[in-house]
This record gives sequence, structure tokens and C-alpha cells, in this order.
Amino acid sequence: MNFDLLDKISSKYKDYKIEKIKSEASKRTFYRLIKDSNSYICLDSSNEKKEYKNFLKVYTYLSKANVSIPEIYENDDDNNILILEDFGNLRFDKILKDYPLKNLLEYAVKTLIILKNDIDYNNSQDLNVYNYNTFKSEISEFNDFYYPYVHNKEIPNDLKEEFYRSWQVYYNSINFDFSSFVHKDFNINNLMYLSSRKDHLRCGLLDFQNAFWGDCCWDLFSLLEDSRIYFNDQYNDYFIKLYYDSTNQNIEYSDFIEKYSMLNCSRQTRLLGRWVKLSKELNQSFYLDFIEITKKRLVNGIREINRKDLKLIYKKLIPGLF
Repeated sequence: MNFDLLDKISSKYKDYKIEKIKSEASKRTFYRLIKDSNSYICLDSSNEKKEYKNFLKVYTYLSKANVSIPEIYENDDDNNILILEDFGNLRFDKILKDYPLKNLLEYAVKTLIILKNDIDYNNSQDLNVYNYNTFKSEISEFNDFYYPYVHNKEIPNDLKEEFYRSWQVYYNSINFDFSSFVHKDFNINNLMYLSSRKDHLRCGLLDFQNAFWGDCCWDLFSLLEDSRIYFNDQYNDYFIKLYYDSTNQNIEYSDFIEKYSMLNCSRQTRLLGRWVKLSKELNQSFYLDFIEITKKRLVNGIREINRKDLKLIYKKLIPGLF
């Protein structure tokens, strides 16, 4: 980053100490600006103009809801740089040993409830709308990256077509409602604990620039079925029911659970491919450490949806999975 650009944004940062913040799977660069008791985050998206614009676009939606997002203090649209409120270092995944898991999840789920109830769908197409093509593209990452990684060969065409065909039949049987605001990456790695705030506002949101219109189940299972850290899921039934009862659902609870389980299963499938892809593209082998957790989540999901056709396919795709 050319730090002279900071002076163009505001001269007040001239004497600030600058610390680079480690980020995962992002081409954007983050810096902490520190002087005395003042601290800010500099988000440099100079190599990611699209993500810069998306961040600002999604920010306008989130600003309408009573949730905690970092305030924007300065923005440089020419260089795609933002100066943001600093939410500190208490990321949810880093504090699980020190804070009750149920409390953290409750702050997060209550935030999701507010996002569902406060942000109304519009058809202006400024956010992408989830559809089958998106769904197929996502599960394709399993075929493109994970299958070759495990079998050391490309997936056979007949097995690939059987895989897509079974998923499409199942997809078409579900009554989706793609009119909810979806953060997309609502997991504990993107949630900050803000100790000075009250109730759900203690949950600070990050990394929301890829938001889209989709089914409201998405962010809920992203949180409760995390594929990076396998925490105890003893509270899942409670929080799923809390979310269902607190939002305006027009379907039976059993149908809601079916959607939740189906989309979660497809997401775990995609993530198996995603971990392999990221490990290669970023030359970071630690992503492969998430595979066993993801497989465990996938097995649980397949058992939940109870689809014999999909279970049979996964037995062929991943020997020894069950």
C-alpha cells in the first residue's frame, strides 16, 4: 500500500502507527492505525474494486437494521480505501474458551433475526439473487477440486451427471424463498465480540461484501454448522427454533428444517472442494485441516435429509464416509 494515500484521505493519520493485519483468503489488505488511545482500521481494496463497491452497497442495507457494523469514517473512491471503526481483536472463534458458547451464539442468532425482520427485499438487482445456477456452480467445486484431490483423477462423467441429477431433483422439490438478505459468510470467524455493547449489539459483523438475496436458512446454518471449528451442537435445536419463532415464516417448522438441512448439506459439499482450492491457490496447507470437520458436518447433514439417492452417490464419491 502507498501510505501517502492516507494523507489524501485525511492528514490526521500522518502520525499514526501502522500495523498490517493478517487476513485469510482475501486479496484486500487490512491495517490498524494507532495513536495514543485512538485506533482505526484501514481497508485497502485497491486490487479489488468490485469488492470495494460491494462493501459500500451492502453497507447501505445493513445501516437500516439495528445491528453492529463498523462505522465508515473516511472513504477514498478513487483508490478504493476505507477508514473504519476498529472492532478490536475479540473474534468469536478466538474466545470460545473464555466466553460461554451459548451466549455468543445467542448474540449472533438475535442479529440474524433482526436482519431477517428489518431488511426488506427489493428487486432492484443491486444484490445477486440465489438460483439453481448458483447452487450448481457451488457444488461443482466438489467435483472440480475435492474428487481429484482424493482419487488422483478427474470425476467420471457418468458419476458427475448422477451427482448433478440427484441434487437438481432434490433442489426442485424444496419450496425456497429467495427474498431474504443473506450475509453469506456468517460464521464465527467473521463475528466480533464487542464487550461494551448490550445484548445482540455485542455481535459485530465483518466481511459482508458478498451478501445476496437468498433463503433465510443460509446464514443460520453457516453459523451453527461451522466447518472450521467443530463446537458442541447441543444448542442447535434451541437456536433454530428461536429463529423460526422470531421471524415471519410462512411454512411449517418441518419444512423449514428440510430447507436448512438441504442447503447445509450442499454447502458442506462445496466446502470440501473449496478447502482444496484455497490450499492450492494461496499455497496455504492449513485449509486442508478443515476437511475432516467438514466431512463430519456433511455426514450429519446427509443423515438429516434422509435421501437414499444422495447417500448412495456420496458412498461412491467418498469411500468410507459412512
